[in-house]
Amino acid sequence: MNSKVELKSKDDHGHWYDNNIDPYKGLAEIIAITIKNSLISHKISFVDVPYRHKTKKSFMKKIEDKISEKAYTPESMTDLAGIRVITLIESDVQKVCDLIKTMFNVHDQDSVNKSEKLGEEKVGYRSVHFVCDVGDIREQLPEFSAYKEFCFEIQVRTALEHAWAEIEHDRGYKLGGKLPSHLNRRFKLLSGLLESADLEFNRLTVEIEEYSKQLNDSIQQDELDYELTTIGLKQLFQNKYKSLRLTGLELTDEIGKTLIDELNRFEIDTLSTLDTKIKQAISQYTFQENNTILGFCRDLMMIIDIHKYFENSFLGSKSWGVTNPETYAFLTKKYQEEEINAIFKKYEIIIVEDDE
Repeated sequence: MNSKVELKSKDDHGHWYDNNIDPYKGLAEIIAITIKNSLISHKISFVDVPYRHKTKKSFMKKIEDKISEKAYTPESMTDLAGIRVITLIESDVQKVCDLIKTMFNVHDQDSVNKSEKLGEEKVGYRSVHFVCDVGDIREQLPEFSAYKEFCFEIQVRTALEHAWAEIEHDRGYKLGGKLPSHLNRRFKLLSGLLESADLEFNRLTVEIEEYSKQLNDSIQQDELDYELTTIGLKQLFQNKYKSLRLTGLELTDEIGKTLIDELNRFEIDTLSTLDTKIKQAISQYTFQENNTILGFCRDLMMIIDIHKYFENSFLGSKSWGVTNPETYAFLTKKYQEEEINAIFKKYEIIIVEDDE
């Protein structure tokens, strides 16, 4: 960082900004990229890692505000380069904070947890702010060596906290930073609702993880009295039916909902019922390998009762209208070709080679 010089006038401050802001632009970008890569490698979920350098207008205002309180120089400003880490849920905030402490040299005296400053009886802006430098180890790397004397600020918050901060900054400051009392009260009530939603999302995530673990343990013990869910379908095939050699065990929301709807219409509404049907079917027929969960379950329902599947479960061309020769050949193990052809014609099912 440049050595401190005495700045007396507004023009002096402006010139300092013009002559010194460029390195902070590069610093903000490289820190954001480094954090994002580290989050990915540590498998910590996040929404985004935006970055920015302080604008000249914001810089000038902060200098003027600080100088009115005490002696203050541009070098004292720790947020000329700013990075935000936006997470999905509250529990990920702590994971990010722990990671940041291992990556950079944190200036504890300048860092703050806004939630702790609010206390237990207030609601409002919540975020964790770190003031850092790159640290002794990282500053030895060529890409960081130019920034070894610079500070930067990292803010860590959830998506809901971020949304609230943006709304509060944009809407609140348009009235000079203070709203009329009756509007301010509603503003704070809304902040409390968002904080409650954040906590509930976090609790739900924990409970879903616990449910997934409990379900996994139950499947291992062949206790399958669970309603059909995408988590249950994935774990059933992943843990109990590896021999089917299915691919694409992940079920997107849309595909998962479609499949569960089709199974329910076919009167399969629990993992136990599905498990029984699978065991019965694979004892009689050899199913296609390298199929998906969706494809396998549709083959299963059709081989059990093709008429019932198309009358009750098939949702028309919006669901599917194309199949492959392997599925057709599989169905001939139970049905006559004339019967299959008649059904496929009625429901406008086309047979197409996979590579076409």
